[in-house]
Amino acid sequence: MGRSSQSAADAAGPVGPETVAACALSAVPGIGATALERIAKAFLSLSQALEEGPLEILRRADFLELRADARTYLGQGPDLHELGAWALGVARKAGARVLLPGDIGYPPRLRKLPHPPAILYVRGSLAPEARRVAVVGARAADDAGLEIARLFGDGLARAGVEVVSGGARGIDTAAHEGALWGQGSSVAVLGCGIDVAYPAENRGLFDRLATGGGAVISELPPGTQPSPRNFPRRNRTVAGLAQAVVVVRAALRSGALITAAHAAEQGVPLFAVPGDPSNPRAEGPNALLREGGAKVATGPADVLRHLGWPVPAGLPEAADATHWGAVASNAPVDRTDEVLDAAGVKLWRLLDERTPAHVDDLALRAQIPAREALGKLAELELKGMVLQRPGKYFLRR
Repeated sequence: MGRSSQSAADAAGPVGPETVAACALSAVPGIGATALERIAKAFLSLSQALEEGPLEILRRADFLELRADARTYLGQGPDLHELGAWALGVARKAGARVLLPGDIGYPPRLRKLPHPPAILYVRGSLAPEARRVAVVGARAADDAGLEIARLFGDGLARAGVEVVSGGARGIDTAAHEGALWGQGSSVAVLGCGIDVAYPAENRGLFDRLATGGGAVISELPPGTQPSPRNFPRRNRTVAGLAQAVVVVRAALRSGALITAAHAAEQGVPLFAVPGDPSNPRAEGPNALLREGGAKVATGPADVLRHLGWPVPAGLPEAADATHWGAVASNAPVDRTDEVLDAAGVKLWRLLDERTPAHVDDLALRAQIPAREALGKLAELELKGMVLQRPGKYFLRR
């Protein structure tokens, strides 16, 4: 892809030279936000650095403190204009736009960070001044933890708060789903390129966020595959976007606790959901509470009150006994398994009588293929157990 590709990319909409330069230089291996800041300062702008070329940037590598992989790449004399046009073109094909720290739509909270993300690829609607709370936790979470994350996502969304998380399996996915259930919005911060769906099963969720349910963002170049070294950057951005961080389930060494550490560094209020001491995934939040680094959160109302935000009428104060994994002794007997197969029972128990759920969300939560879920829901409808609404949304009758 040469200079003609750059012209083609620009034809899709006005793009300034600084944006093209940021796309190019951030795609150079080993160049992150800090290195981009140094380059912009040394050359007075990223676009000027692009004009001077890779060999001139390499000549100043010691002054710029560039990593070895960046030096190796620049030493090959790549066409940086071509690289920028490629990155911009891939982002646009994925439905993303590019934001730089000086742009109007760039979130002010991120701008205040030391070395803010030098570039954001954004799919969807990212309101600069939105009220946001991050809900984070383990990928391999227990059912009670997933339900608690959904409850936080749902409750915060009903309060008009945007839910931020990392788009990963487990607690992150549950928090995003809960926000959509609460008819609110959510932001997924990826640890991969904006054009990469990771995990693959969340592609539908990311599309829903980007097309009306919030936004999907990444500071990594298009095409970047998920890697352990990317996630600390992602976690820092999650904390930076939020006015509070809630840890639901996490091991003692986990990405969620890295997010918690970033929150503490940034002065962001930190909350943790206490859990059963015998549950390894509760060790992280319990440690945060024991060490005094976090406040107890048994429900979204705790977070809302601390931040001085209104608590909607009817919002539960805390998860009830079933959400915490216990079974109330006076709970009604559930006989759905006598008339339904295992998949039908799963779907039935996920349905709500007031809030419609999309078939894709139900399939994801039940861990069955979407086509199978739709067939089972049709069976439930014939049995008079569910109601279907336009757009493949379902309610329990």
